[in-house]
This record gives sequence, structure tokens and C-alpha cells, in this order.
Amino acid sequence: MRALVARARATYVVRRETLAGELAGRGIGSHGASGMNLWVPVRDESAVVNGLRSYGWWVAAGARFRLSAGPGVRISTAGLEPAEAVRLASDFAAVLGESEATYRG
Repeated sequence: MRALVARARATYVVRRETLAGELAGRGIGSHGASGMNLWVPVRDESAVVNGLRSYGWWVAAGARFRLSAGPGVRISTAGLEPAEAVRLASDFAAVLGESEATYRG
């Protein structure tokens, strides 16, 4: 059982860190030191959630997960294969650009 938990933990680390690295490579900051989620600060949660949905991604608006942090989205990386992280990060950057152009951020 411990080996299974250790493998799961290692898998989540790779998935989370891969997406964080892909986002960072596009100038998008994120937070997540453990577990299977990343927090990505954004100016307009709804615009980002809806924009990513149009690309086929489902992320959660951060309002229900935060106490005092600013707006953001929560991305679960539990089922995100490392190869998919490249596309998600690219789509995320596109959505941020669209949001900035449409809503000024």
C-alpha cells in the first residue's frame, strides 16, 4: 500500500510541476507545492473559466477555494498527462490574451 501511495504522490508531482513549468514558460505564474492542484491568479475568473471551457478544458473559479487571496482559478492536474500540459498552457495563454483584449484583464 505504501508503494502505491508513493507512486501516486510521484505522479501528481510530475503532473503538477509539468503544468507549472509550461505556464511559467508563457509568463503565467502559478502556486501549488503539494497535492494535485495548481492555483493560477487571474484578474477575471469567469472570463478565464469560460474561455478555457471553449477550448475543452474544465477548471474551477477560485472564489469557493480562497479565503483572502485575490481572484484565480484552480486546476486539478490529477488526470492531466504531461503531454497535455503543453496544450493546456498554450490555451491558457490564449485565453488570458483574449480576456485582456476584451475586458482589459
